[in-house]
Amino acid sequence: MKYYTNLLCFSILSFLPLSFFVSAKTIVGEQGEADQKNLIRYIDSKEQRILDPSTSTQDAKNLANSVEFEVYIINEDFSSRSVFVSGEGVCNGFEGDNGVDFTNSTNNYLSPSDDSQYYGGIIGASLYRQDEPKNVQYMPVYVINNPQLEKEIREREESQTKQTIKDKVDSNKQLLDKMVCKKGKR
Repeated sequence: MKYYTNLLCFSILSFLPLSFFVSAKTIVGEQGEADQKNLIRYIDSKEQRILDPSTSTQDAKNLANSVEFEVYIINEDFSSRSVFVSGEGVCNGFEGDNGVDFTNSTNNYLSPSDDSQYYGGIIGASLYRQDEPKNVQYMPVYVINNPQLEKEIREREESQTKQTIKDKVDSNKQLLDKMVCKKGKR
């Protein structure tokens, strides 16, 4: 249990420095709501640089060839941190037999802009361009003070766990397939 507590603390604290050094760039939310803006940042873990593969071919190449990079998606309702790792380079791993180790931690806040109570989960998987994800693992996380509310949220989330995992893994596989490791960009 201590391991998960430390992992949770690390994932929460890892978002704090990001907000101090990134400029404000907003993108329409994943749900397509025009009023919900997300801050999205791609960070090359080795050089600790912010890259934007959606507008820069060179940034896409840098991420494609990196051994590790992170993607942060933050708004007032949730925060998400995804890490992609492959010793042979992210796209070489994605296209090869070894895959890319993918980890995501997502926190959904109970109240906008209040990060003291949240629920979410930590997902891990190996991603491949041609094959289905392997070694898929999930650990739910609940930090909610009201026991009845926590019970309700747990029941709701447990009924959606498989779909949540599938959606998160598929969307990150698509990120690699369509943006970072897109044929012709490397």
